[in-house]
Amino acid sequence: MTGYVITLATSKGGAGKSTLARNIAAHWLNIGMKVAIIDADPQGSIINRHNPNGELSSLMVIAEPEESVASVIDELKREYNYVIVDTGGFRNRTTVRALVASNLALIPLKPSADDVAGALETHNLIKELNKTPERISNPIKYRMIITMSQQNTVIARHVRAELEQLGYLLLKSEMYHRVAYPESAINGSSPCVSDPDGPAARDINQIIKELVDYL
Repeated sequence: MTGYVITLATSKGGAGKSTLARNIAAHWLNIGMKVAIIDADPQGSIINRHNPNGELSSLMVIAEPEESVASVIDELKREYNYVIVDTGGFRNRTTVRALVASNLALIPLKPSADDVAGALETHNLIKELNKTPERISNPIKYRMIITMSQQNTVIARHVRAELEQLGYLLLKSEMYHRVAYPESAINGSSPCVSDPDGPAARDINQIIKELVDYL
């Protein structure tokens, strides 16, 4: 088996990386896939809330905030369908090595000027990495995704339109602001498991459909 590797990265903290990573993993786990998360964020947002006896008990979660993340990815993708890497909200060697080892980079951003700036900085990092010997013949694919947005708001539409007009690639789906995410995260779970027919789970389902197409 050679699993797919998805790295979530942005240089702006608080963009919803960990929430998105946990819920993508939960969706795939819920439909019978073997999934592993590497928590490469020094804050440990995922590992610290993971409950090995809870609803996501079969989810493999490993804390690896060091530069050896690439070897951990290589090992896990031999055993798992999907390996999801949650990085810190800044540029460091761990993030760089995770991106180089990825099939797809997801760049989350809230509809705000600061988040857009962070997303563009991460996009520029990916462009740099695609010029390296490791990726020049196989460039890292990426998609930006708008997170924590309210449905049909002017600001979210404006941010999307501006980025698309400049040629950046965005998922059509968004991770909307839902109270179900922080509520389920208290127990290290996900609405994809606790409320699979609810609006948050449906949002994640739409995101997954797009991701599968790109992968």
